[in-house]
Amino acid sequence: MLFILSLTIIVFGGCAKDDEPTNADLLQGTWVNTMVNEQPVLTDATFIMKFKSDLTQLYAAGFQMNENNKSWHENSNYTYSVSSSLINIEGTDVLGNSYKMVFKIISLDQDTLTYSILTFLVNGEAFANTNTYTCKRVTNDFSTEFTGVWYGRCTTEGSVDSLNHYWEYFADSTYNYYYQDENSNWIRKSDNEGRYFLYEQLMATNYSNDLLSGGTGLAYECWNFTLDGNKMVWTGLRENNIIITYEMEKVPSPPETLKLGH
Repeated sequence: MLFILSLTIIVFGGCAKDDEPTNADLLQGTWVNTMVNEQPVLTDATFIMKFKSDLTQLYAAGFQMNENNKSWHENSNYTYSVSSSLINIEGTDVLGNSYKMVFKIISLDQDTLTYSILTFLVNGEAFANTNTYTCKRVTNDFSTEFTGVWYGRCTTEGSVDSLNHYWEYFADSTYNYYYQDENSNWIRKSDNEGRYFLYEQLMATNYSNDLLSGGTGLAYECWNFTLDGNKMVWTGLRENNIIITYEMEKVPSPPETLKLGH
């Protein structure tokens, strides 16, 4: 009886250990960068990594395309492999630069990935990177609740953007933006290059020709958002630890516009 009991413990104990997920198993999925060196990352500086079961990797981030243009891009031109606590990644970015990277997993579970960088080569040139990165796993899809028409404004004290706006988000990831001119006419901005991306409660949005700053060219912004019924709040951590907040509510339809404008 003692022999049988001992054999049973060995067999079932061994099975339980074998069933534990490996780093390769846990890594699969989509991750949003939330912290660098244990400090909250600037919202516009975040990035997304999606490790797929076919050993390809999607990487999404904001890119400075040239002096006057920057935009958010998703790129799947990467492959990866996992060996114990090391993640090996190779590929090319949206600008055609070649990357070869080795990440060391510091900790990894169902919710959080923390890693450091052992190797970082761009076009064969090595760059030192002593940062530690923490990422949160994407588990929820808020695209259905997010689509629709939202009306609201910036609520940050002292903001130069004090007027109300409409944003109309479509299921195909495009959107319209509406603003009021000096005569209180609602205008749909026709050159906003409207495209948005959702990663759980992070939104990245591309646009062009900033009305507030008067800047020309392509641009992007990232916002963390919360949804509570027909209420939505955006927050963005910007330079100098300034937090910008927008509050809005979902409405039945966009405004009646008199004309298209820039």
